[in-house]
Amino acid sequence: MKVKPKYLDSSVFYIILGVVLAIGINWGLAFALNTDMPVVAVESNSMLPTFSRGDILVLQGVPSQNLVIGDIIVFSPGSQQTPVVHRIIAENPDGTFQTKGDNNSGQLPFEKSIAAADIHGKTILIIPYLGWLKIGMMEYVVPNLLWVVLGCGIIALIYMGVKLNWKSGFLRLSER
Repeated sequence: MKVKPKYLDSSVFYIILGVVLAIGINWGLAFALNTDMPVVAVESNSMLPTFSRGDILVLQGVPSQNLVIGDIIVFSPGSQQTPVVHRIIAENPDGTFQTKGDNNSGQLPFEKSIAAADIHGKTILIIPYLGWLKIGMMEYVVPNLLWVVLGCGIIALIYMGVKLNWKSGFLRLSER
C-alpha cells in the first residue's frame, strides 16, 4: 500500500502550487503571444459597449507597422502605472498613435502621441467578468490586508481550538 506524502495534505502546498502555476502560465503566454503583458483586467468602463469593467483581455504583441485604425491596444503612458485599453483612432506622421475609449467623449492628453514602445499588445480575446477577481483583490483585499490577515488568524485560532477540544472530548454532545 502506497503512503501519500504528508505535504500533500497541506493547504499551504496547494496555495504555493497554484501561485507557481499561475506565474508559469503567465510567462508561457507572454512567450507564446510575444508580449510582456499577455492578460489584462479591464478597470474602467471607457470601452463600453465593446467590453466592460471586470472583463479580461488576452493580448498579442504585434509590430507597430501591423497596427491599424480600429485595433484595440493596451499601452502604458509614461506617467501612469495602470495600463490603458483604448481603440486606435489615428496614426500620426511621426509613427505614434492616437487612441480614444469608445465610451469617452474626447481624448485625454496622453492619448494623442503613443509610441510603439509603450504598447503592450493588441486585444485578441475578451473573457467576460473574470477580471473581477483581480479588481476585488486590488480594491478591497490589498488595502485592507491587515484586517484580512487578522480575520483569517482569528478564524484559524477558533478552528484549531474547536478541533483540539473536539478531539479531547470536551465538545462532544453525545456524551453529555
